[in-house]
Amino acid sequence: MKIFKNKNIKWWVGRISFMILFLIIGVFSYMKTDFLRKGVQITDATINIDQTSTSSITRVSGNAKNAIYLSLNGREIFIDKDGTFNEPISLLSGLSVVTIDAQDKFGKTAEKKFEIIYNKNMKTVALKTPSSAIININ
Repeated sequence: MKIFKNKNIKWWVGRISFMILFLIIGVFSYMKTDFLRKGVQITDATINIDQTSTSSITRVSGNAKNAIYLSLNGREIFIDKDGTFNEPISLLSGLSVVTIDAQDKFGKTAEKKFEIIYNKNMKTVALKTPSSAIININ
């Protein structure tokens, strides 16, 4: 304890500023490597359905953050460097289950399933996910 009592204020300021610097570097590093812990992220909010009124072709678009591989119902689809995708699918009248599988460069995977209800006579599409209610799209 005598060692610390005999130190002047300059020594204390130097040691405390050194500790604060390393604390800031540690917090910054933790925040910047967040993508390593989370892996691939596909959320309901990032998936959009665009329906044309003349056919059963529907466009599924969205964003799979941190993904390098993405498949829609088992078929690999193109994604850009930000993870954005836009892919057409053909719907049958009634209920269709769409599965999006994603993988990041570290091997972490994510899967998102949602149901699309297509009514051929009314030319409408309804999207139902496990975490949300049915959303009608005209």
